[in-house]
Amino acid sequence: MSLNIIVKGGKRSGMSGDEMARYLSKKVEAEARREKAGYKQRALAARKYGKSVGGGKNFRAVRSVDVTTYLRHEIERPGCMSDPEYSRDFAKKNPETVIGS
Repeated sequence: MSLNIIVKGGKRSGMSGDEMARYLSKKVEAEARREKAGYKQRALAARKYGKSVGGGKNFRAVRSVDVTTYLRHEIERPGCMSDPEYSRDFAKKNPETVIGS
């Protein structure tokens, strides 16, 4: 996934394009580390809530995903969480999201 960032106006920082790219890359990596650090706790809390809600007459809860993780996947691959194959693969890679058997 490529990302183009255009900054207009303001004072020129004196950074070259490569320097700016490295700077932004470090910022994105730091944000990803922060997100992943809290993932396990968010996933377990979401699963606990999903179990407490259970299901209804015509459905049952199968998986509970915290909103941060859900949105990150949807932003990176729009519609992926609705795809049954992606959903099965996600459940295999993230067993902490699965409710029941």
